[in-house]
Amino acid sequence: MAKLRVLLTGATGYIAGQLLPAFRERYDLRLIDTRQETRAGQAVEGVEVLDLLSASSADLQAIFTGVDVVVHSAYHRPDASDPQSQYDAECRNIDMMQRVYQTALDHDVRRVVAASTNQAAKWYEQPYFAGLRDRVSPEDYPRPDNFYGWAKAAYESLGFLYACGSLGRKLEVIQLRIVVPREIDASKFADLPRHRYVRELAGYISERDLQQLFCKSIETLQIDDEYGVPFHIFYGVSNNARTFWSIANARRVIGYQPQDDSETRFATDVARLMSR
Repeated sequence: MAKLRVLLTGATGYIAGQLLPAFRERYDLRLIDTRQETRAGQAVEGVEVLDLLSASSADLQAIFTGVDVVVHSAYHRPDASDPQSQYDAECRNIDMMQRVYQTALDHDVRRVVAASTNQAAKWYEQPYFAGLRDRVSPEDYPRPDNFYGWAKAAYESLGFLYACGSLGRKLEVIQLRIVVPREIDASKFADLPRHRYVRELAGYISERDLQQLFCKSIETLQIDDEYGVPFHIFYGVSNNARTFWSIANARRVIGYQPQDDSETRFATDVARLMSR
């Protein structure tokens, strides 16, 4: 059976680094980024240098033609921390996402799977920790409280536009709201309010669960919603005992079955920090 042809953008980035071991085994893979090394200076094998924003239409056609699924994890970082710099950078990221959608649509790519973030609805953490809310789901109205989250929310609504068929054929779109894709260093929370550590435990996703979530988002054949639109937002968390972000739809639609639980993974740290 032929392998799926997958294009991974942002291939030298942090999320891509966690995905590549699984992707290299499973897919006929093409990698692009604006450089061939990670931020730590380590070379990533097979990366083609391409800037999605400045590349010509002909260059994009050559990259996207014959691809089944695009996994978009490319990201342009702000040059400074002031609000205008952050806004300008995120506008570029929205433009890049739109160019991925449009190029995929134009060149018969079936599906786009994009790395989004819980930041698209991060404000909901305030009522959660105030005891006014138990859960946030992908169906809740996006409520970002920073420019990064605002741009990711824009990724999502723009994706629905491409998925619903108003621009021609329906482009299949999945947005993955990744929460805490890293091992949790308890020492960083020893002197902080307890809820800061609880938040990390609730949002943790292990590397193998992250790989599973992306692979099932790539490989599941039928992703139409109840209205026939091939569009979904899934939260990226493991099977954590302390839950806040709902993964019920990811379990139902793509059969996501996370294997890890932060409460077990960090049991020693949890016992020490939560008993203070």
